Amino acid sequence: MTQLIHLQQPKRTSGIDPQLLVDLASFQQTLDLYWPWHYEPELAQSAKRLLTADLKWEKVGPFVKATDGLTTQQRISPLGIALSQNDCELRSAALHILDNVVEIPTGEVLLGQDLTPLPVEEFRLGRYPVTNAQYQRFIDATGALPPANGQNDDSDTDNWFPPNHGDHPVTRVRCTDAEAYATWAGGRLPSFEEWERAARGNDGRIFPWGDEIDKPRCNTAEAGIGTTTPVGMFPEGMSSFGCYDLLGNVWEWTRTWYDDDQQFRVVRGGAWYYNHEHATCTSYDFF
Repeated sequence: MTQLIHLQQPKRTSGIDPQLLVDLASFQQTLDLYWPWHYEPELAQSAKRLLTADLKWEKVGPFVKATDGLTTQQRISPLGIALSQNDCELRSAALHILDNVVEIPTGEVLLGQDLTPLPVEEFRLGRYPVTNAQYQRFIDATGALPPANGQNDDSDTDNWFPPNHGDHPVTRVRCTDAEAYATWAGGRLPSFEEWERAARGNDGRIFPWGDEIDKPRCNTAEAGIGTTTPVGMFPEGMSSFGCYDLLGNVWEWTRTWYDDDQQFRVVRGGAWYYNHEHATCTSYDFF
């Protein structure tokens, strides 16, 4: 769907009793290969909560193994497994990680291929695109209809996303629904310029990580995966401000109108079925 602009709100805490936390060093090391837990102390607490759950973690190894191509099982992450459990505290801890935001300071974005400087005020952006689990929380709270998942076009169906895919980006969401979600979550959609500022940083780079493609750093056609992946799966594709999945995986809505008649909105970032020719920090389309 997209990353969200988050409006200023009091910081939330995980509400996790430190006495429940355990030290599982070997498993923590495994998770560190997959997920960057270290950004805030709050997130570290939520991550440790995941470690206390009996989730058959001995099966996690294949999920984090680095390969050129990922099998269906390897596209399921430890966080995705956690989000599929009935343990409310466990799901809350996992969602708390996904709700993390990034502070983007006031500065200039070097916009487009001609690097036109444009001032952008500070804003807070979701570290990851909105996921299935986060959107399900919105559906549960508001009664909104779920998006069609491609396998079943009945919008009233339950279980509208595949098991263990709670941390995959939500898809097939109309812009009006994305805006409704953003408002409910206390934020809004980013503008064209804000999205590009978050992706390009201060130096007008071609990709969020720099100007070269030396390895698969996001879920585009070059990665050969052929479908969506868990958010945050490509830590080496992170932007200089700390945002993930700005390129590839799924198109991301913005609040910016494409046309004067206001019939179409601009989307940014490309998707898993696009190659890097059409997935750069300057690429956009409209829907």
